[in-house]
Amino acid sequence: MIVIVQPTRRRRPRAEVPTGPIGGLTDPRFKYSSSVATDISKTFRRVRAEQRKGARL
Repeated sequence: MIVIVQPTRRRRPRAEVPTGPIGGLTDPRFKYSSSVATDISKTFRRVRAEQRKGARL
């Protein structure tokens, strides 16, 4: 009896997920948000409130 053993196929290593800042639209971590969902005035209000709270501590 003859047994033919073939070596296992080498697979390409998985691409590591980038950990730094998002590099642009092609980055898989980029999530699109519509302008309606992002209200800049609310963001500034929240930041100012956090700054005031931090100043009191």
